[in-house]
Amino acid sequence: MATDPPEIDDVGLKRLVGYDDTAEYELDLCGLDLAHATESVNRMIERSRFRAARSVIVRLDPAGPDTGETLFQPIGRLLLDLRRKGLLAKLSPLPHFAGSGYYLVTQGKTETGREDA
Repeated sequence: MATDPPEIDDVGLKRLVGYDDTAEYELDLCGLDLAHATESVNRMIERSRFRAARSVIVRLDPAGPDTGETLFQPIGRLLLDLRRKGLLAKLSPLPHFAGSGYYLVTQGKTETGREDA
């Protein structure tokens, strides 16, 4: 007695893998060099310390046969370091179909005005 597996839609699949493409903000680093991209990320994190937690998609230039080095690894290391320091509540790379970049949630502040721990 064989039964067909249940069908799952895009929304269900995205929830299953932990990807939500409905972030509140998008930080587009496409076309920037490493120094400017790093500064943009640092400014976003600094500003987020004074606001409620927010979801952000960080977009990067995709890799290609003629692109050479991309910002994916150095920006990923920076974001991972920020996650380890407790400044990001969530961090994951975007799935292949969503492009190159990261999905993150800033730690933000609690209602009492203190940063989340």
